[in-house]
Formats: sequence, C-alpha cells, structure tokens
Amino acid sequence: MIRIYLKFKAQYLKTEMEYTLNFWILMIAGVIMRGCMLAVAFVLFRNVPDIAGWSEAEVYFIISLLFLSQGVCELLFDGVWTLPSLVFNGEFDTMLSRPVSPLWQLLAHGIGLHGLGVLPVGLLCYFLSLHTLGRIRPAAFLLLIPFVLCGAAIRVSAVLMAASTVFWVRADGFNFPFLVHSIGEYAKYPVRLYPGVMQFILLVVIPYGFIGFVPALILRGEHMISLFCLQLVFTCLYFLAARAFFYHGIKKYESMGM
Repeated sequence: MIRIYLKFKAQYLKTEMEYTLNFWILMIAGVIMRGCMLAVAFVLFRNVPDIAGWSEAEVYFIISLLFLSQGVCELLFDGVWTLPSLVFNGEFDTMLSRPVSPLWQLLAHGIGLHGLGVLPVGLLCYFLSLHTLGRIRPAAFLLLIPFVLCGAAIRVSAVLMAASTVFWVRADGFNFPFLVHSIGEYAKYPVRLYPGVMQFILLVVIPYGFIGFVPALILRGEHMISLFCLQLVFTCLYFLAARAFFYHGIKKYESMGM
C-alpha cells in the first residue's frame, strides 16, 4: 500500500514540476500568506502584553503547529479536498473500480506544493517560540513529531468528514471543507479565550484545538502525561470516525458520470 501511495505521489509531483514557474509561485505564496498571519499576531501583541495570560511566544507556538500540520496535509493528503469535485465529475467511479482502498487512493490523489512554503515558516516559528520561552530541550524536539502527526491526522479527518457530506448534500456551490477550515482557523489563539460553545466546537466537533492549543498546555506543564495520552487517543478515534463516515457515505453514492 505504501508503494502504491508513493507511486501516485511521484506521478503527481512530476506533473506539477513540469511547470517550474507555477512551483515557485506556490512556494512564495505559501510563505507570504503565513507571514501575513504572523503579522496580525505581531501587531496585536505590540498593543497588549498578553492575551488572558498567554504570551506572544506561546501564541506563536500554537500557530507554528497549525502551519506545520497544514504543510504536511497539503503535501501528502491534499486529495481529500478534491472529493466533492471527483464525485460531481464522475471521476470517483474510477477509484471505486480499482482494487485499492478508495480512502487510500483519495489520500494519494494530487499534491499541494503550496505546503512546501508553509513548512519552513512553521519550523522557523516553532523553534523561535521555543527559544523565546527558554524551552530548547531534547523533549521539545522529540515531541514535535507526534504533535505534527496528530495535527495532520486531525486536519485530514475533519476535512474528510466535511468533504464526505457530498454523498448526501448535492450542493456543488457550497464548500463544506473550506467552512471547516475557516472555523478551525480560530484555533490559532488559545481556545480558552472563546465562549463554552466555541470551545466545544474547537475541541470536539472541529478539534483544531488539539493541533496547537493542547500541545501548548503540555509545553506549559499542565497535566503533561494525561494530555499527551488524550491527544493520541482522541486523534485515533477521530480518524476512525472520519473513516467510518466516509465509507458510510460511499454506500449512498450514485454514479454521476460514467
């Protein structure tokens, strides 16, 4: 399965790299857009010392993990975003006809070179925030991998569930995955800032709070072991729920093309 996935990605990469200018535009756009997001936080903290007890460096730490998880998703699992268009164009029939898991094919479909510009910004922001907080330690380097992997899995799961609504809601003009992404962007600030309903959404329904906010709590030393275990367990359960929702949607699928 891994070999098939890599072959898919290799072909999409060859296609994208055929247009060199497009590659560099996407790279630069990724850096500029994330730089603008950081600029908002920078201007905000020039006018306030902290936000409800959260320092500037801690907010940058949260944002950095959002960037890193997004970069990984765009490079490795960008195909999830294309599910609605695949269904409406009838191309999803092809995936169902192959002797390979439809979900695996969807994850391998396409490649977002935009993520190549997001990843370095996220890494730079991550290590600069740790340096400012005085937390440059081996544990911080080791935790980066599970933090990013869990964050990427949560992003993929949330978008997959939103995209899978296409099997029930035939609304080509409404982008559910983008709606989920937009709501998730509120998690770039500490979730505790928001009312109870919004906290529930960002920690359970669209749990982007587990991408940056929960790791920030772990960095602070708040219930480190229990929160880390919770993050791992919740990520696995959320992905399994998204997978089940996707395959349940396939049962409702009616060919629209072939």
